[in-house]
Amino acid sequence: MNTKEKIQKVADIAHSNGWSVNVEDKDKSNALFEFQRHTGHGQDFCFNAEMSEEKLDTLIGNIRQYFKDFDPDYEASLWIGDDGHGKCGAPYHIKDIVSDMEEAEVRIFELLNALETEFS
Repeated sequence: MNTKEKIQKVADIAHSNGWSVNVEDKDKSNALFEFQRHTGHGQDFCFNAEMSEEKLDTLIGNIRQYFKDFDPDYEASLWIGDDGHGKCGAPYHIKDIVSDMEEAEVRIFELLNALETEFS
């Protein structure tokens, strides 16, 4: 499978799991993927992961590391304004922001699992 086919296969899997995907080709062997989706409360959520040297296992490894490092409480704290409520499109109530970030964590895991299943 060539690089374009790999990128398309990843995008197809991501789309089937509810993600939008943008890919920036850094060069012929590296690509930066941006995965985006809306949470249950309508918040725009995205993250990036890189595929190096045309190897899908590097992309999967980067997503796995992002998932392991993902902290819903910390992520939620980034969306709380000075008034104690959501800012920049986040839900108004803190509990909803935390719920959204917990949902994002689940969705990242589902994407990771789908990619690992396909490419293992």
